[in-house]
This record gives sequence, C-alpha cells and structure tokens, in this order.
Amino acid sequence: MPSYALPVGQFFTWILPIDNLVASENWDINIEGNMWLPLYWAGNGSQPGMNYTQSIGEPPVYSNHDKTVTIKMKTNFKWSTGAPVTSKDVKFYFQLLEAGKKTVGEYVPGLLPTNISSITYPNSSTVVMHLKRSYNPASFTGDQLGWIYPLPVQEWDRTSLTSPAGSAATSPAGAKKVFTFLFSQCKNRQTYPTNPLWKVVDGPFEIDTYNPVTHDATFKTNRHYSGPNKPRIAGYKVFSFTTGTAELDALRSGLLTFGYIPLGETKEAPYFKSHGYTIKPWRIFANAVVELGFTSKTWGPLVKQLYIRQALQHLITEGRFIKLAYGGYGIPDYGPIADYPGSKYVSPQLRRDPYPYSPQAAAKLLKEHGWVKGPGGIDVCKRPGTSASECGAGIPKGKRLSFKYLYSTGTTPFFAALSSYRTVAKTVGIGLTLDGLSATTLFSIGGVCPKGPCDWGMIGYSGYMWAFGQYQQLPIGTAQWGKGNYWGGGYYTAKAQKLITAAVTKPGLKPIYAVENYLSKNLASLWWPLQDNEVAAVKKSLGGWEPLSPYVDFVQPQNWYVK
Repeated sequence: MPSYALPVGQFFTWILPIDNLVASENWDINIEGNMWLPLYWAGNGSQPGMNYTQSIGEPPVYSNHDKTVTIKMKTNFKWSTGAPVTSKDVKFYFQLLEAGKKTVGEYVPGLLPTNISSITYPNSSTVVMHLKRSYNPASFTGDQLGWIYPLPVQEWDRTSLTSPAGSAATSPAGAKKVFTFLFSQCKNRQTYPTNPLWKVVDGPFEIDTYNPVTHDATFKTNRHYSGPNKPRIAGYKVFSFTTGTAELDALRSGLLTFGYIPLGETKEAPYFKSHGYTIKPWRIFANAVVELGFTSKTWGPLVKQLYIRQALQHLITEGRFIKLAYGGYGIPDYGPIADYPGSKYVSPQLRRDPYPYSPQAAAKLLKEHGWVKGPGGIDVCKRPGTSASECGAGIPKGKRLSFKYLYSTGTTPFFAALSSYRTVAKTVGIGLTLDGLSATTLFSIGGVCPKGPCDWGMIGYSGYMWAFGQYQQLPIGTAQWGKGNYWGGGYYTAKAQKLITAAVTKPGLKPIYAVENYLSKNLASLWWPLQDNEVAAVKKSLGGWEPLSPYVDFVQPQNWYVK
C-alpha cells in the first residue's frame, strides 16, 4: 500500500471538515478533503486557482452587481450510503457554521457567513447566496467559497450517536447542539476508525485505521465514490515524524513511497536517486516574512518608521540566501506572495526586488535620520524628533537601534541565512538579539501579540509563514495585515485597509495587484526568501503524483497508481 509522510512535526489530529482554531492546518485540511469533498476544489495542477473539473460545484455565476452568487451543483456526486449530495447538505454546513463560527479556524469577522444576508435553495442542486455588498468575484470565489463543504445531513444532523438524524439543526439552538456533538466526536480520536459518522463520505477514501499516539493513519478506497478521478489504489498510509532524521530513516528503509529530504540534508539526494527514487523540489504558493512588532512598547516605535524597515530590508540578499544557504531550493519573495512561476495572482511588480541588497543604502538611510554609532557598534539616536531628518515619533535621544529577534529552530539552512543577516546588520549599526524557539511556540506568540502588545521586535520562520490554498487563495493580506489582523504584529495603515477592501469588493486583478504592490513597498513585514516546501523523494514505482500542488502539503492519492 503506498504511503506518504507529513512534513516533520505535523500530525493528523482532526477529522471533521469544519476545523477548530488549532486544527486549521494544511495537512489536516488535505486529509479531510480526501474523505469529504469541498464544494470547490483548490489547485489546478501546479497552478493556483479552482479546479472546477474536480469540484462538486459548477463555476459560480455572479449577478446583481456581484451581490448574488448562484451555484449549480453537479448531480453525479453521492455519499457512500448511496444518497445524492444535494443543496440540503450545503444548507446543513451553513447551519453548523453559523452556530459555531467563533470556534471555527477559517472564520474571520465580516466574512462568511456574516456577509450573507440570505441563502435560498431553489432545488436539490442549486444554492443562491444574497450578499450584503458587492464582492470581487475572484476574491469571493477564491477566499470564501472554498470554505464550503457539503455535509451528510441525513447522517450527521443529530445530537448523539443514537438520536434520530435529519432535522436537529433546523433551529439555531438545535444547530448549536449538533455542532457541539460533532466537535466532541472529533476530539475522540481513538474512535476515528469505528465511529459510524466518519464512515459516511463522498470523497475517494475513508479512514480505516488510526493510532492516537503516533497519529499514523490508513485510508481505504470508498467503493461508492462517484466523482472524477476514481482511485486506482486500494488505499494509502500517512505517517508522522518528530524529526527530520526519523523521516529520512523511514525513507531510506523503504517504509515511505512518498517522502521528503530535509533541506539541511539535500546532500543525500544522489543516494536516493540511485536507489529508485525521483527527487523533485516542491515549490509552493505562499510567503515567507519576518513579522515586525508594531504594537511593542519597546520596538514598535522603531519598526513603525518606514525608513528603518527599508534599511532592514536592504540587508536581505534573497538570491544569495537561496543559492548558498538553501542550496537553490527556494524562490524570491518581495511581498505578500513569493515570485511563484506563472501565477496570474502575483503582481508584475512583485517579481522585482523593490529594495535590492545594499548595506550602503541602509547605512545612508540611518545616517540621514540622525543615527550615529554608539557603544558596541550599535547605532543610537542623536537627533530625536519627527522631521524628515530626525529619528521619528516615540524614539528618544540615545535609543539603541537593536531588536529582539525570535526565530524558529531546527532548520540549519534558515539559521545560516539568519546568521549572515545578523552579521551584515551589525556592520551598519543594527543589533539583533536572537532567541530560538519551536515553530509551534512562535505561532502562538506571533498570533497573540497584536492584542498583547508584542514583546518582541521581529519574528522569522524557517519555512513559509502564510500558505494559501483551500480556504484562502488570493494574497491580498486580509488576515495578515488587514484591520484587526491576527498575524501581522499589529500592522495597520488606512491606505492598506482601503486597498484590501477594494481587492475584496472590486472586480478584476487590478485591485489585487494594487494592494500587493502597496504592502510590498510599505513593508508590512520584511520579505524573506521562500524555501521550497520540501524536496520530495518518491519511489519510481509510484505514478500519478505529478504535478505537485502549489498549495502546502496537498497531495492527491486518488491520482496515484503503482506501475
């Protein structure tokens, strides 16, 4: 049976295709999507966008000045019970989402479902959404319609495993009880293989075994699958690993059909090539950023100055980092999205470096704003004030230009690039105090601090910081740098918000490019080269795994076959 490894440190721990805040992760979403199909399937070969051939929904039709969205559902999709997938299953999804939206990982205030004034279901294959305002069809389709999963109302609309199903969620109070019940069942991981709820699927696979300690799982083919690309394998296995060494050992032993060579171990690639594996870099549609602590009492006044952000950016040599530190496994990132080849969602401006590597330019900016060398070679503010030739608001005389820099540990290539960055920063008078933490810890710190305030100046992640895909396809910064953002360190400008709103509401790519360009030049974060997701090592006996999805950790075993 073919098998694949989740990237190191990632574990399948949530089965319900309505994710809680903790489980809203790419690998969980991908595994869920192989059992329960989203209304719209993200990823079209190696390019971003919707795959309408794979989707239950036909391309949505926008009308009434883009305030009405009409969705026709294909009629060939069926549940494993034999019942058809219908608009009632979409209605059930919305009943649950409305009941529990504050605990759902994809929910953002103001977006689905709160931006819908009403939904009608004219027949078993039609859904009509009446929106509270006009939306950019590209934005609404890519960033909101992908959330929707038809769910088996005839089997899941219940408040216990023994209660009757089909009508419990018709009232808000009832929907809340159903939502609570399903979440409670999802938390009971040891019953994943036996719980009758999880046996009712419309995707190509269903769960067969699950280890609640290691989180390894086996999936078998859904014999009643009626959608496109019917599986050509009897099933597949998913393995999790806590270290790159353990995953590499499993790959070397033959346990894995589809595995990865850690970026710090790419010297092993020739060995695997000579032992029957195909080696291929997995490039992804994502961004790699250094978050800045805009709300920090200590470092906020510094990072709020655009000229300081510009100086910091001028010290990042992306091409050199990719070549020397990452071994060529990466792409440049100059804004909200990296320079992903061929994607229409990347503004042409983001394919050029707005702040080319230049320590001289960085030093000049600092000198022009009143910074001079101080003790230990770290600059201090000599000219406090808010004029164009002074240090800036909130920066007192004698303030040191140094930052507490938190970074994710465990990746040698990233630390090599970071160490080089710290060294060159010191040459122009900027001090970086490095503090290494696990990626999981960093995510918890980075997400909490905008309300905190932030107790750090900068946070750098060894891989992608934000990945696009099933729940958000367009890199317009809504969740990262929009008003009330959870991740951007508290970044906010009125112009950025105006452009983000325009990208969400006005049609076409032009407003999307406008917000990307502004966030890039205004340095909502520092831009850092994006490492490839992984270097895939796949047994030559496995076919159908190419092309690799542009979205992180998305694999489609239904396309696999054994040669």
